[in-house]
Amino acid sequence: MLNRFVLLVLVWLAFMSPSLAQKQDTDVQTLKQILTELRAIHQDMRVTETTQLLVAELQMQQASVIRATESADTARVKLNGVHLDQKRAADELARAEDHLDKAQNIDERNALSQEIDRRKSDVASLKAIERDSNSDLQAMEQRLRNAEDKLANIEGELNAAISRLGANDPK
Repeated sequence: MLNRFVLLVLVWLAFMSPSLAQKQDTDVQTLKQILTELRAIHQDMRVTETTQLLVAELQMQQASVIRATESADTARVKLNGVHLDQKRAADELARAEDHLDKAQNIDERNALSQEIDRRKSDVASLKAIERDSNSDLQAMEQRLRNAEDKLANIEGELNAAISRLGANDPK
């Protein structure tokens, strides 16, 4: 009876060994496929997180560009206002000098001379304001260029991340 049992176990092992090996190979292949899929999912998640961070950074940088543009525009408007004030002051100075040439009495000449001196002082102070406004405008324009460059870099990174995300998509 024991011989029969041993024989039966040996026969059973002989038939089952190949099927156990096949089952083991199938399990290994399945595990490898699962691991590959998990790695792909992990990569997609990293790219997605990176993309989300870049989108947030892009939005903040766009706001920075808008502020820099507004600052540059404000500096341009101020400089244009200074130019208008200079033109007006120069016209008033020319008019006062014209009146001085036509002035008949000494009191009128003295008053016009004082006005001319005031106008010359105004013109000189407007020149200083113009230099400061020019410097401010140049600084604002440089700030704007820097913000635009940074925005372009972020857009490039975002496009690259989106490309990577699209390349990982198994469609």
